[in-house]
Amino acid sequence: VIPGAGIDFTILGRTLVIVLALYLLSSALIWVAAYGLNEIVQRTVRDMRASVERKIHRLPLRYFDTHSRGDLLSRVTNDIDNVSTGMQESISQLVLAVFTLLGLVVMMFWISPLLAVIALLLVPAAAVVTILVAKRSRKHFAAQWDATGTLNGQIEESFTGHELITAYGRTEEVERRFTATNDTLFQAAYRAQFVSGLVMPLVTFLSNLGYVVVAVIGGLRVASGTSTLGEIQAMIQYSRQLSQP
Repeated sequence: VIPGAGIDFTILGRTLVIVLALYLLSSALIWVAAYGLNEIVQRTVRDMRASVERKIHRLPLRYFDTHSRGDLLSRVTNDIDNVSTGMQESISQLVLAVFTLLGLVVMMFWISPLLAVIALLLVPAAAVVTILVAKRSRKHFAAQWDATGTLNGQIEESFTGHELITAYGRTEEVERRFTATNDTLFQAAYRAQFVSGLVMPLVTFLSNLGYVVVAVIGGLRVASGTSTLGEIQAMIQYSRQLSQP
């Protein structure tokens, strides 16, 4: 807006074109990144399945005598699918998190180095909290998928040998085994999800704590004339975004 002349539509149009170009460029880069990520992950999982198949063909017969067919199927299907899902989500989030953190750090230090250092203290604190929770939840996740393999083995054997189980009166025994394994899976899955679910509340608490510190110190800087209100507002937004990756 030019005082006395109104709106300069030439500058406004140029700004809108630049914004539109940035959005189009962002969409194109997201598409390219997603395509490349899918290509890498799916090729890796395909090679993993082929490696598992070759491994199964090399295993001695005594291995198949001591492991149920359902457990083997669970390893080939569930475990590899979990690896695929984990890679699909973690790689894209990792790349996005790295670039987001770099952009936030640059902007924060450009506005106020002091407030940037204060806000960056959240990063190691959140990392420590995440590592501690991950160590506690790891054993529960391992127990969850171990029980999943055992349960799949029991189900596969029960349905395959249903006539033999019925003929020899082993129905109640099979039901007891299923109930015991199912309860074990329930407890392991419950503990794994509960413990891992503590990450977000703890990180959010640290983020809110950093938000308060930045707001208080920023308010003092605005009152003393060291910083402007707009700069502190931007710093507060950046400090909240810092904990999201």
